[in-house]
Amino acid sequence: MFTWKRHKDIFKGEGIYHLTFVVHDREPVLGALAGDASAARVELSPVGLDISGNIQQLPSFFPAVRVCAKQLMPDHVHVVLWVQKEHPYSIKEVARSMRQAWHKIIFSHTAPEGGSGSSDSIDIPVSINPQIQSAGDNNNKKLHLPYRFEPPYIRTLVGKGQLNRMIAYIHDNPRRAMLKRMHSDLFRLRRDLQVEGLTFTALGNPFLLDYPQRQAIVCSRSASAEQLAAQHSTIMKAAEEGAVSYSGAVSEGEKQIVRAVREAGRLLVIVLNDGFPPVGSEHERFYKPGGVYFEACAEGRLLLLEPTPDTLANEQLQAITGQALCEKAETKHYAYVPLPHTSLRWRMMMNNTIVKVLADRSKK
Repeated sequence: MFTWKRHKDIFKGEGIYHLTFVVHDREPVLGALAGDASAARVELSPVGLDISGNIQQLPSFFPAVRVCAKQLMPDHVHVVLWVQKEHPYSIKEVARSMRQAWHKIIFSHTAPEGGSGSSDSIDIPVSINPQIQSAGDNNNKKLHLPYRFEPPYIRTLVGKGQLNRMIAYIHDNPRRAMLKRMHSDLFRLRRDLQVEGLTFTALGNPFLLDYPQRQAIVCSRSASAEQLAAQHSTIMKAAEEGAVSYSGAVSEGEKQIVRAVREAGRLLVIVLNDGFPPVGSEHERFYKPGGVYFEACAEGRLLLLEPTPDTLANEQLQAITGQALCEKAETKHYAYVPLPHTSLRWRMMMNNTIVKVLADRSKK
């Protein structure tokens, strides 16, 4: 019987794994996006077709490995593998062998006759994959490639529900990529969005900030079920009438109400604690929100905001946050001890302060 992985043996033995291989510099050499949002697909290049075929042949070289799902995108590859029983190789060794085989495929398509190919060279070591290592070949091979795959990201799946979601996600990649292309402005990171003299990194629909009807979703952690139900009803009524809901989605009550607003297709502005890749990072250019936030963003129903350091250092916001923490302590009959501004508790309270300041603009 199959047993889901434990942390201590996360990459060894039987298990189900999601592997993502990205082409260096995101070169779109595997194919091209085609169709529209309702029928998006990737038309594979000759290199992409051969790599797709190689993935299907994987069980021939590793009989214990089953390919559960795959999706080739123009510049990266998703594969879900099920290692069905103990075998001599870890999933990292299997992934390395796959990458080496794909480099051989690239070389076969790009090296000119009698030449050594492009200037970018990598060493192909002796491999456990028979496709790479020929009989009697015990030396590393230096191949000159115009493009190559980065070392893969490997994620171990730990539950049946996660497996089903992951397979659905990778098969949905072409549609999501097409939506991002069609609505590129909604997926562009803005590093200096100004609101009420405050600066944010933002992604989504900035015009939501201009809506005159606004409400804050801020729930006390000590609120009773009856109080949360009443707040939920009030917020949903206003959201249905066109109000934009602002929240940091910090407490469980806030998360539940935000989820209800989002699932109803209403308008949301979310203030994030730490939501975007750093400036200049390799993920900055290709960042997109995950899961349900992606859909809401593509439909123009969502704006994600992350306060910049200048906003977090704003003296007025800090004073309001400190006062709110002091009042909470007094309500519980505790002596208030100021929190360091680097603490998670302070940052969560600061986010709620920002939520209220942004939502209360309509009341001025």
